[in-house]
Amino acid sequence: MRVAAVLREAWRNIASGTARTRTVAIVAAGTTILLAGADLIVTHQFVERWEAFVRSGASISVLTAVGRVDAARCDRLAEVPGVSAAGALRSTSRQLAPVVLQRSPIPVSEVSPGFSGVIGAITHSDGVLVGPEVVDALGLGAADALATTTGVVRVGGGYRYPDDGRRPGLSYAALAPVLAAQAFDECWIDVRPAQEMTSALLSTLLLLGDEHDPPTIAQLNPTMGATFDGPALFAERITRGAGPCAALAGLILGFSGVRSRRLEFASALHTGASHGDLCSIVTAETVAWGVVTTMLTVPVVVLLRTSFDGGGGTSLALSMSVMCAVWLAGLAGALSGAVAIRERHLFRYFKER
Repeated sequence: MRVAAVLREAWRNIASGTARTRTVAIVAAGTTILLAGADLIVTHQFVERWEAFVRSGASISVLTAVGRVDAARCDRLAEVPGVSAAGALRSTSRQLAPVVLQRSPIPVSEVSPGFSGVIGAITHSDGVLVGPEVVDALGLGAADALATTTGVVRVGGGYRYPDDGRRPGLSYAALAPVLAAQAFDECWIDVRPAQEMTSALLSTLLLLGDEHDPPTIAQLNPTMGATFDGPALFAERITRGAGPCAALAGLILGFSGVRSRRLEFASALHTGASHGDLCSIVTAETVAWGVVTTMLTVPVVVLLRTSFDGGGGTSLALSMSVMCAVWLAGLAGALSGAVAIRERHLFRYFKER
């Protein structure tokens, strides 16, 4: 049969309802939405767990070596692939005594330029960064200055530092950005995802000093676990079989759809059609219900994906792969069903109808 004849025959089957295109497309779309939706939900849960891990500061490691940390090297660690931010901190004896709270002086620490990125500080000008307890106690706004007993101090911004298990000390504090010169006490590094190279990176920052006073490396917040192995969790997710399940469903759907029409196709073979003609017709019909399935599935999957916070290119691609698995397996099943039909079984098919 010529291409035009194949398309006409397929169109007649679709228009008359013989091909059951609408029913097959609805079943395929429902299967895809169910499997892809479950995979999206599970994947989103992993994303939420990772975001909670990062928000808690669990991805931050702290190297402590009083007076022996090279702040310039520490800041440059942010250029290493996998390192989100890095910065150094140095304790001082300075304190800011607010006019309204003279009995509650604010401890001051000096930080390198990269430190604000580690703690996620929001800056709007040059000046000290104040912790959340300072903001709450003094009622500071974004453009306020801090009146102290020794003069007015410009507030350059603030940062979050909740009491969620992270090391205390910076919630009621002021951080004064300085040049990354001289020696600092600590280097904070935010590695996402947490990697074994963290210790090796931090060990390169030490200046010469007392070898009997070894540095320490600790996690800023250990309450969320030492690491978050996202790739391993994703690979072992409960919905990792969504693709194979979709393929199996498509295979059964395609084969059963053609098998239910075995009398029709055997009659076509009896009248002179070839298996190649049957396969061409079945392919055209499968493309048709695949298009309808796509039209039904894509809006629902995209809507489900956008209902979650943030983007999800990977999870959306997985959902599309589930849809492709249904269609490709459905095509394979339909072709297998068409090839399995024999003209000599025409009367048996007639009795089984």
